[in-house]
This record gives sequence, structure tokens and C-alpha cells, in this order.
Amino acid sequence: MRFQTLADVLDVVKAFHKALAAQFSELEQLTTSERAQLMLDYLNRHEQHLSEATAQYRDDADVGLLNTWLQFAPESHPEDLVAKVRGVDLNDVDSIVAVALEVDDYLVQLYRDLLADSETDELREVFESLIQLENNERHKLARAAFRLNDL
Repeated sequence: MRFQTLADVLDVVKAFHKALAAQFSELEQLTTSERAQLMLDYLNRHEQHLSEATAQYRDDADVGLLNTWLQFAPESHPEDLVAKVRGVDLNDVDSIVAVALEVDDYLVQLYRDLLADSETDELREVFESLIQLENNERHKLARAAFRLNDL
């Protein structure tokens, strides 16, 4: 998908997080590993939180800013990552964490690309905030994975 406005970016990212949450929830029901169930439950809640945060960000943003056209918006194919999540080894917590971190990396890179091509301070602030949100959540995920390894 090619973005056109900031609102498009936020809508696609929100839908992406929702799709990931649903996928992690489905996988949680399929695994036989208790540790994997705990991680998948965490990831489901993690993605739900990010979907809600993105929706709130969109709701709070100025309409003029939301309607700002992005001149050099990158192509986005988040469905490829959802498919990758779908194919993860359900009983290997490290694989589950690795694919979740890959999703976070994908979004951070997407925001960095958009930041680099932003023509206004307001757009740059948006993408910097979204990068910070993803990085904070990435750190929380890493801590959760580390704690799970201690069980």
C-alpha cells in the first residue's frame, strides 16, 4: 500500500497492530507450550495497546496535520509480516520473540523513512514520537522475554 496522508499512515499502522493482536491471540490458543502461551498473550496485549495508542494519536492530532500529504511515502506491505507471524514455531519462544522484534524494527524503519522525507517540523515531531513509542514498547518486550526466560 502507498500512503498518501498522515491519516493514511496512522490508519494502516492501527489496522496492522490489530491484525497482529488477532494473530497472536489465535496462536496462543494453538500452542501447547505454557511459556509460549504466556509470551503470545503478552504480544496480543502489546499489539492491542499499540493499536489503541495509534488510534488515540490519530484522534488527538490536528485535522490539518492529518491531511498533510506525504510527498515521498514508502511502499508498505505489513501483510508480509502478519504472514510471517502466522508461520512462527509455536513452541519456540525465542522464535516468537524474534518475529515480534522484527515487526517492531519494520515499524521503526518505516517511521524513520517517513521522518527523513518530512517537510515540516510538525510531521517530523509526529514520526519522532512514533519512533519513541515503538522503541519504548520494544524495550518492554525485551524485558518481558528476559523475565520469561527466568521462569
